[in-house]
Amino acid sequence: MRWVALIEAENISYFYEGNSDGKIAAVKNVSFKIKEGEFWGIIGQTGSGKSTLTELLSGLIKPSEGRVLIEGTDTKSAKNAVRALRGRVGLVFQYPENQLFEETVIKDVCFGPKNLGMSDDEACEAARWALKMVGLDEKYEECSPFELSGGQKRRCAIAGVLAMRPDVLILDEPTAGLDPEGRDRLLDMLREIKGECCKSVVLVSHSMEDVAKSAEKVLVMNGGEAQMQGGAREVYSHADELREIGLDVPQVTRLAERLEKMGCALPREALTVDEAADAICEMLRGKYV
Repeated sequence: MRWVALIEAENISYFYEGNSDGKIAAVKNVSFKIKEGEFWGIIGQTGSGKSTLTELLSGLIKPSEGRVLIEGTDTKSAKNAVRALRGRVGLVFQYPENQLFEETVIKDVCFGPKNLGMSDDEACEAARWALKMVGLDEKYEECSPFELSGGQKRRCAIAGVLAMRPDVLILDEPTAGLDPEGRDRLLDMLREIKGECCKSVVLVSHSMEDVAKSAEKVLVMNGGEAQMQGGAREVYSHADELREIGLDVPQVTRLAERLEKMGCALPREALTVDEAADAICEMLRGKYV
């Protein structure tokens, strides 16, 4: 695997026009790199700058200061930057099913590829591939997207972005409003997507549990700034700092803290229920065998 920086943010800031007090900084001096093969999680409270950061990373808006490079193309200064960046980064907004509009599922998923200049046949091929990737088989193609279940609508909307074959897929709160089963299915799907079709995936969420289950790298946003970043296990080990900025820690981390107080230390690197269960079984085997 080539460790290529697909997206590189260099000291980026973004200011909104305020009232008499001047400009309001939504993102302040953030730097990090998304490399090929990585699954990133961006976490933070509402108003922390997560959504503005995703728009900067996708090229939808340009930084007020600093620069964003998407596979080497500067979103701010390159000639015809928008055209050069089309299709490289796919952005799935929160509640993407609200943007479904076509008569049938296949027509809806074809919309993006056609806008990229694909022929009807090419767009249909890309759409069928994307629908398969999200777990919607051929029987749904001629259905109205509005007849699908909530989870199916969400996957159909994601397929519409996937069909454009982006190198990087960014999803803003993709599990919002889903029940636990739908959330788990979607997270499993995202891990498969990262392994099979997209070079990198970025999951933006306020849910520590979702990010813990999926992401290998984590960026923590607080007040528009990057509070911390690094490997998921490293970041999640700073439980007290995360709580100070209003973020909860995963249930497994809370369990580890309680067990430690009882004199039974669970490895802090365990982030998921399965990892915690394996660690507990290992401790019990060591105690009773």
